[in-house]
Amino acid sequence: MKSVAIVLADGFEEIEAVSVIDVLRRAGANVSIVGLDSAYVRGAHDIVIKANLLLDELDENKHDMIVLPGGLPGATNLASSEILLEILARFDKHNKQIAAICAAPMVLERAKVLKNHFVCYPGFEANVRNFGYDDSKNVLTDQNITTAKGPAFSIEFALNLVKILFNDSKYNEIKNELLI
Repeated sequence: MKSVAIVLADGFEEIEAVSVIDVLRRAGANVSIVGLDSAYVRGAHDIVIKANLLLDELDENKHDMIVLPGGLPGATNLASSEILLEILARFDKHNKQIAAICAAPMVLERAKVLKNHFVCYPGFEANVRNFGYDDSKNVLTDQNITTAKGPAFSIEFALNLVKILFNDSKYNEIKNELLI
């Protein structure tokens, strides 16, 4: 079974987190909700989610992918975690899948794992880095890194993660189930 860790920090964008959790679980992935530093994580719109485990309890060897939702100050809080940056570097070193949406690609740049091309929330690209932004795509995969623009593209982002983890058949199955 494919296993995914989705890391939440206070101020995360709820749509980006819950959509990904839901779609990946529909596809059959084992999704761990990981609290950056607390079991109860408050989103940017005051929705609280209970994490299954804390970041310092994460067993990296049991996960095929790590996903970072955006939102502010959630992405800033993720970028401030040295433990998370080290985990991202190890995932990248082992060519494991890493995904970030909205403001969270800045975390990938801070961890030095972002590849040549990326997308993020439009207008936020200067906070990520000054080259490689591709405004023509909503979701972009460059090697083992997948990035997406923002909340409106959460389902498209999640479905792309299904395709990466599983295959086109599973992607189409879940896409059809969601009436897309």
